[in-house]
Amino acid sequence: MLRRATQSNQGHNDLLTERQARDQELPMSLAWYRRRRVLGNGPPFIRVSNRVFYRRSELRRWIVEHAVDRAPEARQ
Repeated sequence: MLRRATQSNQGHNDLLTERQARDQELPMSLAWYRRRRVLGNGPPFIRVSNRVFYRRSELRRWIVEHAVDRAPEARQ
C-alpha cells in the first residue's frame, strides 16, 4: 500500500502547470506554450477542462528530441 501511495505522489509531482513548466523546465513565454499547442508542434500536454498540464518527464523528453547539435559546417 505504501508503494502505491509513493507512485501516486511521484505521478502528481510529475504534473506541472503551464507556469511551473516555464519556471522549472523550459523557460519560454506562456505565449510560446500556447502557440505551440495551437500549432501542434510543442511538448505533449494534458487538458482538463480549461486547465493545461505538462508532465515533467514528457517536457524533458521533448527537449532532448529537439536539441540541435552544432551545424554540420561548424564541425569541419
